Amino acid sequence: MPLAKIKYSFKKAYIQITTSISFYPILITVGLISLSFGISYLDNIGVGEALMNKVPFLKIDNPNTARSLLSSFLTGLISLVTFMFAMVMIVLSQITSSFSPRLLPDLVSKKGNQIVLGVIIGSICFIAVAISNIETLNTGPKVPLLSVEVGMILGFASVISFIYFIHKISNEIQIGNILNSRYRITRDALDKELNSGTYYHEWKEQEEFTLVNAWDSGYFDTVTTKEFLKSSKKHQLKIRLLKHQGMYLLKGEPFLEINQPLTDTIQEVLEENVIIRHQENVDENIFYGFKHLTEIAVKALSPAVNDPGTAIHAVDYLSDLLCRLQQLKGQKVVRHEDGTASIIYLPIPYENIFYLCTASIRAYSTQDVTLQGRLIDLIHKLSRHDEENKYKDLYEMSLVALEEGSEKEMKSQADILFVKELVQKARKEL
Repeated sequence: MPLAKIKYSFKKAYIQITTSISFYPILITVGLISLSFGISYLDNIGVGEALMNKVPFLKIDNPNTARSLLSSFLTGLISLVTFMFAMVMIVLSQITSSFSPRLLPDLVSKKGNQIVLGVIIGSICFIAVAISNIETLNTGPKVPLLSVEVGMILGFASVISFIYFIHKISNEIQIGNILNSRYRITRDALDKELNSGTYYHEWKEQEEFTLVNAWDSGYFDTVTTKEFLKSSKKHQLKIRLLKHQGMYLLKGEPFLEINQPLTDTIQEVLEENVIIRHQENVDENIFYGFKHLTEIAVKALSPAVNDPGTAIHAVDYLSDLLCRLQQLKGQKVVRHEDGTASIIYLPIPYENIFYLCTASIRAYSTQDVTLQGRLIDLIHKLSRHDEENKYKDLYEMSLVALEEGSEKEMKSQADILFVKELVQKARKEL
């Protein structure tokens, strides 16, 4: 297997492991098990007893008392873990059925919930080791004083962590917080792009480029900019992308162009730094944020959920994000310090993003006057920020579609007239 594929597979495996719900629990559990053996060794050589003698009011030197206390903690913590896993499964199932299954990777990878699970599971293992050492040590006291004390501290810490978990999970399943989280992540990514200074109205290259086909099937996610800049400077490599981020690629179809003949070394650089995968990460691809908000709105409008309020919130967030996206004018070009181009992206497909977002929501909201009004207001706000009238025809087409949809689907003539009045007001502003 080529070195690039090995590195790419390693990166892919690393991302999957670190975003797994079991990553931090396993890490913390292994750490606490190691700590339990270390403290048991200190108890065995008498260090634990010497330390506890300095705080005699904390000493529990009766074997039966120590065993009873730790057994109670152990039983209670096992029950907590069972309850937590059941709650997590219920929450994930609810989010999948009510909102969007594409939200699961983000919720599962929340570090706070993973750390809580790790603390409780690790405490169970620590306490189990401590109980097994009562009256079984070859040397030292019958009761491992330090192990018992640390075990009790971990038990109390686990209870506090469980309270935090209940608070955290109850907030995370609220649709308002989910929408706000998606919006903020996408907004921050857009602001980062706006302040990057990498967009140019016109960028032309005089060199001849060689076509490179996709070496794997999957979604074109991103280019690892820092790593690619180093490699491209070394090999005098320049790439021009022929596909937008988020598009699905079939193996063998035209994907990008390079400014020199394709060699095994260049192929390795491309495969290592141009990421094609099946996961959606908004931090690396802002278009996924628009997709997630649109899917939440459409799901909320389905007869099974019937939650137009959530759809209205999603449309409001989309209006702000589309205004920001509209400001990303020109073509993104990542350059070296000397000004030469390294990565040339396709221009932002604003028209496609706007149309797909609004058309998907419009198709499910043709009978809802409030949502129709929100969509018209969204178009009105965007047209006011379109100083060059670049997207005037696009907005006019969307207003016509809204007007036609309301006439066909709405049963009340009053609702139809109301939508028409809003459309006429918005049309005057175009």
